[in-house]
Amino acid sequence: MEETKDNAKGFVTLVSSDGFEFIIERKHAMQSGTIQGMLSGPAQFSEDDRNEIPFREIPSNILERICTYLYYRVRYTNSSREIPDFTIPPEIALELLMASNFLDT
Repeated sequence: MEETKDNAKGFVTLVSSDGFEFIIERKHAMQSGTIQGMLSGPAQFSEDDRNEIPFREIPSNILERICTYLYYRVRYTNSSREIPDFTIPPEIALELLMASNFLDT
């Protein structure tokens, strides 16, 4: 039973405003300062117990792009090879910028 609990701690569920769930590795989620504060801060947020964080103001198309960026960031941080561009569709650029500002990514 303890092993299952440890495995569950390896992943975090991010829930968009429209109810979509994105299950990502905890180490990737920790790239966000806001998420890191919720999961490891001294305040004992309920999100840490459930490994689930609801984002009432972030729709699924934006949260999906943020999750993609968190993986991109982990993969290419301190990389010695050429880093490809992280493309952002212009039609979501403003909304993505506001969400990433909130998430401190």
